[in-house]
Amino acid sequence: MDQTDQEIEQIARAFYVARHEDGVWETASRLLQHEFRLYARQALSMLQKKQEQIWSEAPRMASVDILEAA
Repeated sequence: MDQTDQEIEQIARAFYVARHEDGVWETASRLLQHEFRLYARQALSMLQKKQEQIWSEAPRMASVDILEAA
């Protein structure tokens, strides 16, 4: 299992516990585990897109700050 798979698994477990407070991940059905892994992948994808957006806007924001300072 590579790091991304481990991250997905950890996030999926966290989502599962948050939703099913008395549930145990290991006893959840394979279908339910799959569903929560999909949620985890979607969450990571959304975070990555947001990070890419921030990095792509950073040079523009820096030039605006420089112009305003002048």
